Amino acid sequence: MSIEQHFEQIDKETAALSALAAKVNRATRAAARAAAEGNLAAAARNLQTCGALLAEAAGQAQAAQAALERARARLAEGPGDLIREVGERVSASGAPWLPTENPYAFVSFPVLVRFLGDGVRIDRKLVRSQRPGAIAASIERARTAKDGNAERILRLVWRAARAAAGHVSTPVAKLPPTIRVPAKDVFEVLGLNNPDYTEVDFTRHLYLLDRTRVSDIDGYRLTFSASTGTRSGRHFRILDEYGAEHAYYLVEFERVTSS
Repeated sequence: MSIEQHFEQIDKETAALSALAAKVNRATRAAARAAAEGNLAAAARNLQTCGALLAEAAGQAQAAQAALERARARLAEGPGDLIREVGERVSASGAPWLPTENPYAFVSFPVLVRFLGDGVRIDRKLVRSQRPGAIAASIERARTAKDGNAERILRLVWRAARAAAGHVSTPVAKLPPTIRVPAKDVFEVLGLNNPDYTEVDFTRHLYLLDRTRVSDIDGYRLTFSASTGTRSGRHFRILDEYGAEHAYYLVEFERVTSS
């Protein structure tokens, strides 16, 4: 039984308990009305019904608790199946579900999803749910709400690349035709400005720019060098939804010449 099916069983048992509780309320109100009218026979019948329903509800509460404990035991087996079920639901919705070098972190553009011991963190928001369907729905809401602004990310990378190349204060008109810096240097600059910025964040942002083809800024165009000569240094890699690897070694901005 899948994790989601365990939660569906809890839904079923708690729905049955809720229905019994509603019947208890109706019988209680009927007994109170009968007593107010002085009809003791009717009041007695309704109270007897109420007692029987309460006994049935107690058994149903135990069934619901047992379903909950089975779900807990299933989740205690480890995060692997939870990650798989969430990924299947996200992918089925047509959204990307991309693995990273961290086996507990995934990218569903434009958000980062990390499975932690105390819940699931979607970007910076901690979601306490352990239900695959609810987690996938939270991811979709985050994807919809987040701007995924490639232009904003491009400007951050552009500024960091200029700083890493020693041109933080150089006017654009006086910049060299090409600014080429190792990706790790760009990441280090971004990390200085934001200590919470991780390598996974950086890799996700580079791939977002690569994927969306948003590249032109201030008369320069971003390219990612595929030269094998750069591959001896630190690189940042990500697998896309087709299993193809994208690795980033250099961040390069070239001046766009008018034709």
